Amino acid sequence: MSREESFPWKALARPLTRDARARVAARTHALLAWQRRLDRWPRVGSAPDATPFVTLYAGGRLVGCFGSMEGTPGERLARAFVSAVGDGRYDGIAASERDEVAACVSYLRNPVRRTLAELERRFELGTHGIAAVAGGTPALLLPSVAVDEHVDLSGLLVILARKMAVTPSELARASLHTFEAESVVARQSSPPGTRARSALRRSGSSGGSFDAIDSAAKWLAQQIDSKGRVRFAVDARARTEHARGEFFHGRAAVVVQALAAHGGYPREVTRARRWLGAEMRAALAGRDISDFPRERAAVAGTVALAVMSGVDLAEELSELATTETVNQNAWHAAQVVAALGRRAPPALFERCVAHLREQPWAPWTAIAADVWGDARVRDRACEALAASIRTEAPYFGAANVTRIPEIALVAVAVEALARSPTRAARAAARRATSFLSSVQLLGERIPASLDPDRAEGAFPLSLILDGLRADVTAHALLALLAMRSRG
Repeated sequence: MSREESFPWKALARPLTRDARARVAARTHALLAWQRRLDRWPRVGSAPDATPFVTLYAGGRLVGCFGSMEGTPGERLARAFVSAVGDGRYDGIAASERDEVAACVSYLRNPVRRTLAELERRFELGTHGIAAVAGGTPALLLPSVAVDEHVDLSGLLVILARKMAVTPSELARASLHTFEAESVVARQSSPPGTRARSALRRSGSSGGSFDAIDSAAKWLAQQIDSKGRVRFAVDARARTEHARGEFFHGRAAVVVQALAAHGGYPREVTRARRWLGAEMRAALAGRDISDFPRERAAVAGTVALAVMSGVDLAEELSELATTETVNQNAWHAAQVVAALGRRAPPALFERCVAHLREQPWAPWTAIAADVWGDARVRDRACEALAASIRTEAPYFGAANVTRIPEIALVAVAVEALARSPTRAARAAARRATSFLSSVQLLGERIPASLDPDRAEGAFPLSLILDGLRADVTAHALLALLAMRSRG
């Protein structure tokens, strides 16, 4: 379909330059300062010649979103901001929240008219927004709506139909478009561009892997307290932390393993290993330890992850490895083999190999085969992993094993693929690493809805779930380290 056909908003002709982004950030920062006391209206000045949409958050809560096509480019930005401040569809900004308001200014780019069938094939959550014109009435949803509402494309279509007061069948007959957004985030906590410039100074470049790796490690180290306890997850939107959760000890072990592999936080690793070992031994001795698994195969997988993190539980794991229920669970069995290597029962490894016929997507079996020393099985397992890494949009570089890509699954696939010397495995690992890098929360990529001090360096659960579970970032760090070590 033709570009921009029936598209009622003025879109950017090309991406914003760095200077243009800096100017938008500075002007929005001045508007944020104005909304606190209403005592000094800022000089808005110039802005990109397109339709701006301003989305406001207070303490992570969506409080307004408006666009404006009225006036000069600078006036549009100011009008969109003022309209968003007074957006009656939301609860509004409380007086106590004025200092916490953050803004995201979005300019639309690359609008393309789509049929509903094309939308279902080509729409990419996190990248695309969706717009419709029905009966002369236009409406749109920015890309950020998917994560704000935790919905996929079908959920977005429901929201869009409700917004336009039409039925789903009427929406399907409307003029539908996808678009991308050039977004600029401004916060009151620091001058515009400060966080991005800080990230560049740490990396020494405009996007180096050094910064990505060290930022992820720093975030993980912050999840370990003075007693060595590993925090389960952070909700940077709600500004809360979760101490424990499902499969807590295994996930904590991945955090310890990743920080140990990074090498920059020896004291945190030592404390966390000590704490984790004490909790694991108490649980194995029969004490009621919160969030420790009950099912035998899951216990074995948890202990295996602890062994890989450096906790001395190899003897206990060897005993668990002989349990029949462990042999019947290929995922956990592969973790046991990855931890014990040739000390694992041969039947356990054989079970993992046999299970490839039923489930060829098996990153832990690929890792286990590498540790076991069976290059043929490793490369066979990596062949299926490589085939799962998308070679084109939507979601280039993500693993296609779930409808919406899950970051942890992409990362563990890279951990396995990095062990194989085949050309296909290496190419797939590079694609997947590119995807991981695109979703890491760094500098200007941290959404206005999130607390940057809680989010910087972390990886979200998925493209629509912005919770920050510690093991997800740990797996991503292990993947990045594996790729760096293999050049």
